Amino acid sequence: MLKPLLPIAGRPLIEWTASSLIDAGADEIFVLLNSKGRAARTALRRRFPGKRWIFFEADTRSSWDSFRIVAGALAESADRFLISTVDALIPAEEIARFASPAHGVSLALTSFVEDEKPLWADLDERGFISALGPDAVDKRFVTCGLYGVTRELARSMYAAETHASLRDYWRSLVRSGVPVRGLPISKTIDVDRPEDIATAEAFLSSREARSC
Repeated sequence: MLKPLLPIAGRPLIEWTASSLIDAGADEIFVLLNSKGRAARTALRRRFPGKRWIFFEADTRSSWDSFRIVAGALAESADRFLISTVDALIPAEEIARFASPAHGVSLALTSFVEDEKPLWADLDERGFISALGPDAVDKRFVTCGLYGVTRELARSMYAAETHASLRDYWRSLVRSGVPVRGLPISKTIDVDRPEDIATAEAFLSSREARSC
């Protein structure tokens, strides 16, 4: 099964992610899918008919390659924009807070850690990321699949071969001294493993119960 169409509480995973972005205020969403993901286009257009969708198809070699393509496309029309992975379940109110242009280049962080390979992040006293991954010492927060990117940063990205993965890119960026703000947000869920499905459904159920 295609990951974007994985059923979570009766709806495809990508619908939950898109719904949070839309509720946070997004009115145009660029979606990168591989050549096997065309069914996700139909699902999104059917579920959110009033939104402007821009679909792009590419069989990329890595998470970094995908990220670079999306960032480059969005930089054509925006000074700053958000990029989310498909498996990041983040409350809309947290996305809206993260979206502030004042945050510049930034990574959303959470203290809820249920990940086989968490990307740990240390923060300095000003709220900027001082270390990522193996360089992190405090290990209070992990990244959670939501990124704030500026046009300037997008245009500085190198060719796809430069980095093996997206986490390698961000780690090298922090090491190079580029200011990257880290914004702790509330509990989020990444759906990476079969056992994450039950965790995600319980998370969504509890949020819906509170909203009612």
